Amino acid sequence: MFSDLDQRLTATLQHRAGGDVDPTPIVAQARQRGRRLRLRRRGLIAGGVAAVCVAVTSVVLAFPMGRNADEPIMPAAVMLPEAPGQRGATARPEEVGADPATVHFSPDALLDGAEYATWHAGRGVESVEFRGPRGQARFALARSVAALDGLQQTLSSAGRPQPRTEARVGDRSGVAWYDPSGDRKLWFVRWQPTDGLWAQVDMYATTQDEATGTAARVRFDGAHRCVVPFRLESLPPGGRLLECSVTLGRSGDSRFVDGSLVVGDDAGRWLTVRAQHAPDGYEAGRGDLVAGPYRARRQGSDVLEMVVKPCFVEAFRKGRGSGYTEAEGLAILGGYRPGGDLDRPDTW
Repeated sequence: MFSDLDQRLTATLQHRAGGDVDPTPIVAQARQRGRRLRLRRRGLIAGGVAAVCVAVTSVVLAFPMGRNADEPIMPAAVMLPEAPGQRGATARPEEVGADPATVHFSPDALLDGAEYATWHAGRGVESVEFRGPRGQARFALARSVAALDGLQQTLSSAGRPQPRTEARVGDRSGVAWYDPSGDRKLWFVRWQPTDGLWAQVDMYATTQDEATGTAARVRFDGAHRCVVPFRLESLPPGGRLLECSVTLGRSGDSRFVDGSLVVGDDAGRWLTVRAQHAPDGYEAGRGDLVAGPYRARRQGSDVLEMVVKPCFVEAFRKGRGSGYTEAEGLAILGGYRPGGDLDRPDTW
């Protein structure tokens, strides 16, 4: 299902270097290595786009510490915990993308061989993107075609999509098309697993049959909890949780790589709080801003940061947020509460 590693490295660097860098599993281990160096000097994220792109080069060719490169990776390592009592998408299609605490599908069969998986739930879409030594793929589920069309493409290609053709995924009709990517093809398969829902798989494959066969392995009869090892207990008036995002993987420290919660209100304001596992032994410089029981500091003009061991925590007011003031951002950070064992998502 996955493509040649060297080609993927080249394509990824080209795709990432020219725009905003959205943390993804492929750079997760690079971040941990980079942080050990950057945090000794002045802090995380100081290197910007160029530093991340350089870090990608070092991580893509490496396997996580503590695991032999030939040892199979178990899907459970990157799976979310089950959601007892919650029904899957076919039983409750109206809840897909509406509940940021739940993913209403089970891609277990697709995750075989994945080293990292990034899960999203909320704001109309549920998705998982996974990466491993053999490549990457993404699955997304939504209640409208428009929501799928609005997703940013995360897998690199030539940008020359070919005409769509009819396809079948199991016993359901759909469409498939591909975009060239060097000597391979990035396939897109879109179908309706049940009335009122649209699903899409993006993956590198040799043939359409391979792509549709992979899509047919997704199940919609179960649900999983979208969880992060923290909660936010202080939201501005009218604020609520809009989205959950978490990256799980096999690293030298824990299964947790990073996690985000997006809060917002009916006025269209929103803000992202992201936590990442801080390197062992890291001691943060004391911030000059008060965030509840914590001390925070500014990272530029639009990001607030602090350390609440064992995580480095940021609040994005712009870029990954809009409309909230610095005082409101500090109040939200003041309600940050860590919880659970970083190596056990079922405790989060």
